[in-house]
Amino acid sequence: MQRKLVREIEKAERAAAGKSGEKTENDLGNLAEHALYVRKFSKALTAAERAHALVLDLLWIDSNRAHALLFLGRRVEARALYLAHRGKQIPENDNKFWEDVIDEDFDALRAAGIEHTAFGASSSTHSIAK
Repeated sequence: MQRKLVREIEKAERAAAGKSGEKTENDLGNLAEHALYVRKFSKALTAAERAHALVLDLLWIDSNRAHALLFLGRRVEARALYLAHRGKQIPENDNKFWEDVIDEDFDALRAAGIEHTAFGASSSTHSIAK
């Protein structure tokens, strides 16, 4: 249902402006996040990569890309993406630092019953993004 909504929004934005816009980008990012929580990691990666292709500088979308890569077993690519943004602030997340948002994401995924060895035992031991 959410994928259909994204398609409709993108269609409307293309009709109005001739290209996909901010609403499409945000909804693709949200679709990627939702797909992570329902363990549809390939779909999460596809949505995050489409959003990233539309706008390269939305870090919160890259967090979803990195998480999807991690869960798909593409740990080297995920780690490179996690490390690429260390120290950057994410305006869409109240200007929190990237690594703090990643820690929060790991904790939220764990709380939802979605585990990965990269999460460590607690937020202080998340190994992949350090």
